[in-house]
Amino acid sequence: MASSQLSYRSDFKVSYQAFFSIGFRPFFLFGVLFAIVLMIGWVLQLRGVPFPSASVSNYYPGVLWHSHELIFGFATAIISGFLLTAVGNWTGQKMLSGHGLMALLLLWIAGRIAPFLPLEPVVIALIDLAFYPLLTLAIAIPILKSANLRNMVFIVFCGLLILMNLLVHFDRLGIAPGMAHLGIYGALNIIVLVMLIIGGRVIPFFTERATPDYSGKQIPFVEKLILPVAVITFLNDLWQPLAIWAYGLSGLLALLLLLRVGGWFDRKLLSNPLLWILHAGYLMIALGFLLRATLPLTGLSPFIYVHALTVGGIGLLTLGMMARVSLGHTGRPLKLPKSMVIAFYALLIAVIVRVFVMAFVHKAFLYDMAATFWALAFGIYVFTFLPALVSPRADGK
Repeated sequence: MASSQLSYRSDFKVSYQAFFSIGFRPFFLFGVLFAIVLMIGWVLQLRGVPFPSASVSNYYPGVLWHSHELIFGFATAIISGFLLTAVGNWTGQKMLSGHGLMALLLLWIAGRIAPFLPLEPVVIALIDLAFYPLLTLAIAIPILKSANLRNMVFIVFCGLLILMNLLVHFDRLGIAPGMAHLGIYGALNIIVLVMLIIGGRVIPFFTERATPDYSGKQIPFVEKLILPVAVITFLNDLWQPLAIWAYGLSGLLALLLLLRVGGWFDRKLLSNPLLWILHAGYLMIALGFLLRATLPLTGLSPFIYVHALTVGGIGLLTLGMMARVSLGHTGRPLKLPKSMVIAFYALLIAVIVRVFVMAFVHKAFLYDMAATFWALAFGIYVFTFLPALVSPRADGK
């Protein structure tokens, strides 16, 4: 297969060994497929169409299925694929592969299917909860073996996700009623924090390497303050999320993030879609916290800032990172196929509609429009990268 060829060809070869050789291949593919199903399913629920059975309403009623599965289904799958790949690069250790990786994937899939089956609630909970300790173990072993203290934060991240998911299931099982809301928003903040950390590492690095005479820079005091302010903001959300100082903390975090993104900016990066998609995703996280900070003044729905973080921040950053990883780690040059440029713009349209248009216009067709462009963007990713994900590396390594 030619190194630049990314479409279906007669010489493209499905390989079990290749597909389960490294974490990003199965988790990116199934995570993206689920992202499409998740959004279509949510729109169908909004239209009153059961999806695909009434059992989902019994365990995850209403918006809880949409929010839980966006975070603990889609986002967790993509982050899992990234960590099961990147931790190996960071530590030089062998990562989970083969039958072990397949078993972990099947467990994640079981967690997505279980709420639709006629199972006891405790069984649904146990199936979903089982995935996260095993993911933690899969990344903790190589990190601890290498004594790579810098990346211990990702073990803590996985542990906190377990705790937040426990809160959701304890609510559904009647053990701790009313805690699902805390679990969902706590998990969202944890995922955003991980994106702030990873993005802060890789976005300026990628941009500098790919941009001739790069003029962007990092602002020292901003770099020192972002993570402490983010941690304080998120801890306060577990305690007093509606207090006036919570909005002040969000405003301070937004300001620091805007300064960071502004410092990174160089007009030349706008000509490289693999770069601007990452900068746009990071910018949406900053705008999400800015929107939250202004809620007492604007009276906007809090779902606007939540969708800035999820559809905007998580959506754009995951699609951009998946495209880059799917090129580089399958032995292909970092030259984006034209189809993926279309996907990037489709997702931008979904973000604009769901966040900025729907902040002021409340029409049912806008949900459909945003969901359609979301599904189109991730559908294009599957169409473009499926051959690369299931085939041996193009460079023969």
